Amino acid sequence: MSTLAPVRLDGQGLTPAGLAAIAAGAPAVACPVALAALDAGLAAAPPGPSVLEAKRRLLVGPHADGLPADDLPRAFLLGHCAGVGEPLPAGVVRAAVAARANVLLGGVSGVRGVAVQALLAVLDGPLPVVPSQGSVGAAGDLAPMAHIAVAACGFDGGPRRFAPTPKEALAFINGVSVSAALAAVAVTRARRVLDAAALAFACTMEATGADLGLLDPRAHAARGHTGGQAAAAAVRALLTGSQRVTPGRAPDAFSIRCAPAVLGAATSALAQVEATVTAEIRGVSDNPLLFAADGAGPGAGEWVEAGNVHGAEVALAMDVLRVALVPVGSAAERRAFRLTSGDLTPGLPTMLVPGTGLNSGFMLAQYTAASLTSEMKGLAHPASVDSIPTVQHHEDHNSMAPIAARLALRSVDCLADVVAIELLLAAQALDLRARQDGLPLPPALAAAHARLRTEIPFWADDGVLHPLLVAAGAFVRSGVLTDPAPIPW
Repeated sequence: MSTLAPVRLDGQGLTPAGLAAIAAGAPAVACPVALAALDAGLAAAPPGPSVLEAKRRLLVGPHADGLPADDLPRAFLLGHCAGVGEPLPAGVVRAAVAARANVLLGGVSGVRGVAVQALLAVLDGPLPVVPSQGSVGAAGDLAPMAHIAVAACGFDGGPRRFAPTPKEALAFINGVSVSAALAAVAVTRARRVLDAAALAFACTMEATGADLGLLDPRAHAARGHTGGQAAAAAVRALLTGSQRVTPGRAPDAFSIRCAPAVLGAATSALAQVEATVTAEIRGVSDNPLLFAADGAGPGAGEWVEAGNVHGAEVALAMDVLRVALVPVGSAAERRAFRLTSGDLTPGLPTMLVPGTGLNSGFMLAQYTAASLTSEMKGLAHPASVDSIPTVQHHEDHNSMAPIAARLALRSVDCLADVVAIELLLAAQALDLRARQDGLPLPPALAAAHARLRTEIPFWADDGVLHPLLVAAGAFVRSGVLTDPAPIPW
């Protein structure tokens, strides 16, 4: 059983952090008032052929009319289970289920309350296996959502759980809820990694005796960027009480001196991306939509065919996020390089271990940081600039939102390890400095350093680096160094 508090779904108030909590195991609970409103809203549906019948006729031709109406939802959903590739992580599947339920609770999809309950029942497990590839993010994340929908209905060979109406079968898959789920998890994790990046940078400033002037609030206020001001303020707070970082030193290399600008730019970009993702998961990504006519009786509503199934907003936001994270990783890798170079950081032994000869120390840690940074650069190519037509040119422009979002999660993971490497090297350098000058760490850094050392000891000699790097990465991902109550990664 999850110890996380339940997350309420009502079609309006969901946040990326709430969706990330559901991904981590928090229960998702549908608002009873919103559920009841769905059934009341169905009275507006005009009479006539089902929306799904009309859509199939448009896409596959008149011979679609020969399919019995009762079997149409099952055939439709099974026919869309066409994903390939590695399965999506279980947490992302949970988030996608909740994101889709929240869309339906928006009240204009033309579904019953029991359809939302059937979808949320998937969270009780076992979760379906959902292939990660196969969606172009335009008519919705059709293939991956179909793998979820057939499990919700019991069309996957298990017990028959739910008999959807034709419109419910369409609404289960006709939107970019997988993309939105990936995006929500990505922005939540990115915020945690950027917080850790500020901590790692502060440790490097302390270890190198950097010039405090690079954090001067007057300079950042004169520049005027709120992200840069916030980043500088956060690092200043971490260094409060430092006896090593003082003003009036020689100017530092740009990877140190300009780090607040780099972190600030990424922080500003993340805020914009998070606002877009929040709007997406609170909005209705579905098509067609059912709207009641003012003052009209039952059956007088209107189905509106719009473009709400297109994932352009999510795609562009995830592209922006990946680009914004690259400079953070690039600067962190350069600082890791400086920490391992005695020529660039006087007073510290080369590779941060005493002795010579076979002691290669943390040399390969910097190699790994360089590799991860290069990978982030490759991942930063925007997916949203591509479009390949599908469905006989009915869907002749596609967003590629799920690709952008999947790559964003990979990029966040790469950055987490780059930041972890800088943090690991800076912690080693701080121990070496303390042996040299006997000065205490500022309180905030002392607490973080002590927490890290409960799992990762000072490295006195050569050994296998892999366990240390994995442990440092786990610390960054756990959030325990920067957040008193983090959501599990």
